[in-house]
Amino acid sequence: MHLYGTPFQIKVWNELCHIPFGETISYQTLATRVGNPNASRAVGAANGNNPVSLIIPCHRVIGSDGSLTGYEGGIPIKEKLLAFEKQNAG
Repeated sequence: MHLYGTPFQIKVWNELCHIPFGETISYQTLATRVGNPNASRAVGAANGNNPVSLIIPCHRVIGSDGSLTGYEGGIPIKEKLLAFEKQNAG
């Protein structure tokens, strides 16, 4: 699959693919993984621009306090996706 975006967006989207099914990470952790620990807001923006959100699992990124923040499909859908993955991981 070829994605079109800024180099930073593509870096974020590629890193999203490394979050295992049934697991979550924070925006802060994702920012650190892409090489800029101070870029959690920019990571959030890139996450929000994910053009294929069911294929590249942006729903696995949560707030550092564990809150389910931001999801294009809405928080209730994010909650259901995460619950489904948690039940079926293994």
